[in-house]
Amino acid sequence: MELAQLAVFVRPPTAGKVKTRLATLFGEHGAAELYEAFVEDTLRLCSRVRAAGRVDVALWSAGPDDDIVRKWASRLGVAPRLQPEGDLGVKLGAAFDEGLGRYQRVVIIGSDAPTLPIELIGAAFDSLAKAPIMLGPANDGGYYAIGASHSVRPSFAGVRWSTADALQDTMRANTQRGVTTIAPWYDIDDPEDLEILRAHLSVNPAAAPATARRLGELARVQR
Repeated sequence: MELAQLAVFVRPPTAGKVKTRLATLFGEHGAAELYEAFVEDTLRLCSRVRAAGRVDVALWSAGPDDDIVRKWASRLGVAPRLQPEGDLGVKLGAAFDEGLGRYQRVVIIGSDAPTLPIELIGAAFDSLAKAPIMLGPANDGGYYAIGASHSVRPSFAGVRWSTADALQDTMRANTQRGVTTIAPWYDIDDPEDLEILRAHLSVNPAAAPATARRLGELARVQR
């Protein structure tokens, strides 16, 4: 495979600004701490992907000048990039514009799926040999990954972000470009998603070790 890029979107782990729907369970600070663990496991995945093949990594942050974000970027050996103002389509578009200017294949993931298997990242890059745009469906009607190849920038026209229609809207917007999908996975936004995560980690805590450890700490505090 030619040189490719895996980009990850993160947010500064500010209490009250991240994973707000989980604050009903853990409080704002607890939810932010859990999100930090999600990112730790996502960065671990990125490092494994880079070590496994000819893939560079980029980190795009939703907020500037954050010490923790700079630490995350340093762990990957990259400089953090700042997501532009605008909706998620604007942010994804900026990442694709930069990435496709240098790489044949670009895959972008978020930091809400700490158990995401490395095999799905491989499938994401491989699928871009079949179609210029790839989507990894998530459990909530959105997607946990999106990819593009050969300078074919995805369109996000009419996408209803943060709804159960985001995946279908994105597929519809790119019908003429050609879209393929890979196996679905789950991301974590709501307390219901957390039950799936807990069940998974009870069987295989190594799937997201930082998250498993933080969930255990938060459970002890709640007692």
